[in-house]
Amino acid sequence: MNYALVFRINSTSITISKTTRSIDKKGINNTNIINTKELKFDPEYIVENIELVATFLNVIIIKNNINTCIINTNEYIPTLVELTNNWEKINNLIIKEDVQITYDIFMKLLDNNYLTNLECYSIPCYLMEMLDKNKNIKIHTREKKQYTTRFMQDNFLNSYSEMFYKKTIIITSAFDELALYDFKNFIAINKGLKTIRIVNFSSEALTSVMDVLKEYKKKKIEIIIDEKNNDLDFIYKSIPFVKKTYKNYINECGIKFKIKYSLEYKKNNFIKEINVKTLSAIILIIILLVLGCMGLNAYKEARDQNKVEEQMDEIQQILDNYTITDNNKDNPDTPIDGNEGEEQQQAAPRRTGGSPGTYYTNYSRVVTDLLTINPDTVGWIKVNNTRMDYPVVQGTNNDYYLNRDFKKKKNSMGWIFMDYRNNKDNLDKNTIIYGHNIKGGIMFGGITNMFSNYYLSKEENNYITFNTKDKNMRWRIFSMYKINETSDYTQTEFESDEEYQNFINMIQSRSQYRFDVSVTPNDKIITLSTCFSSKTRSVVHAVLVNE
Repeated sequence: MNYALVFRINSTSITISKTTRSIDKKGINNTNIINTKELKFDPEYIVENIELVATFLNVIIIKNNINTCIINTNEYIPTLVELTNNWEKINNLIIKEDVQITYDIFMKLLDNNYLTNLECYSIPCYLMEMLDKNKNIKIHTREKKQYTTRFMQDNFLNSYSEMFYKKTIIITSAFDELALYDFKNFIAINKGLKTIRIVNFSSEALTSVMDVLKEYKKKKIEIIIDEKNNDLDFIYKSIPFVKKTYKNYINECGIKFKIKYSLEYKKNNFIKEINVKTLSAIILIIILLVLGCMGLNAYKEARDQNKVEEQMDEIQQILDNYTITDNNKDNPDTPIDGNEGEEQQQAAPRRTGGSPGTYYTNYSRVVTDLLTINPDTVGWIKVNNTRMDYPVVQGTNNDYYLNRDFKKKKNSMGWIFMDYRNNKDNLDKNTIIYGHNIKGGIMFGGITNMFSNYYLSKEENNYITFNTKDKNMRWRIFSMYKINETSDYTQTEFESDEEYQNFINMIQSRSQYRFDVSVTPNDKIITLSTCFSSKTRSVVHAVLVNE
């Protein structure tokens, strides 16, 4: 700092001035070197030690019976006024500089209990009113004409109480120095402000407003900007910039922005707004309908899946009645169904997920019992290490069991069914079995998981079991592929061995994996088919290797 504040004492007053002459850094603030006629202090020292300095000067003021303080500088006026608050002998305060009393100075004056007269260049009416009301200070201003800023006029701010309780203000023009001064004072005084409306928009006006609001940490203020007579595109660009600049303050204090559109603008854009709102409403309705349909479908799928599980529990009981473990399979005295002999020898090996050992099931008896529940039952299919372990039915067409379960009840899960063209008693060259691709591996949902090298690397997974009432059959996979929707792999009758061999060659050439399994015109094959997507099919072909 290259200047000091000088306190000069005469017979009736203490005068405070600023000096820019060379300063004795060692002597300044040194109270051991005292000249009571002229005391110098570093301004920062006064700020940091205001009580000490005030007490020291008060002794001199009392000793010299001084009653007037004259401030000849516009630097540190609030601090210097605070000094006078400690001097009970000082009744008169004169501020010589042509500066207007600021809110900070006003707040210091409110703390003074000794002043009876104040002379200054200018003070706003609302501050003068408050001093007169609370302190009974006579105020003399040198400004001949009291100037009221546009901001004060537009908002009818003529008294302190009006400034204190005002909830809504308007800003009709950019702030000049005096208007900004009044706006800052207003924000400092006011306790009820909710809305600031900017009529003539400019980025300078908005920035000034935000700076002052941030300085006084005002909360929950809504800033409304008029569209009328303003550049709307410029407003659209300015608001995001301001939000980014004052992001932390806006988020912490809940500052909001709103554009007020004129009636003319609304009329001109009515159709456009209606179209946008209508389109938005339509989109919302579509979304709600889609979500509703998805929810309904999910409910129906869960309901239908539970029905399938309930039927499979009932079917499992029948299966268990005709199943023995490998612990008893070598004992000729332990029949599967309570009878010895031929039926036991017809039993087929069966593995259950997670259970140790092999189970042997008499599928002839199982199918016989299932025929009493559904006369369309033709056999049982099982694919190792999948959930594909179901009785197979056959309808009079290939549509019936697409949406009916084993008990012929409506069900979106459908059931596993044989092509209606196939001979269920003496299987054709190509026996086709269909099932829906259901999530979780239900029905033929497990076929998707078969398409992996890891699954096929296990020898047991290369075999499929398909048993009928009269036959237990084991089939070996020789071709697997995904293909666009076609019916060429569902041919069941062939006029010659050559035609059948060509068919075999065709489906083998499509395979995504190499199985090295020989298939001849003398062989029978089984085909598993399911939907991979609405336009794509997953197909598995296996040749009969053991009957």
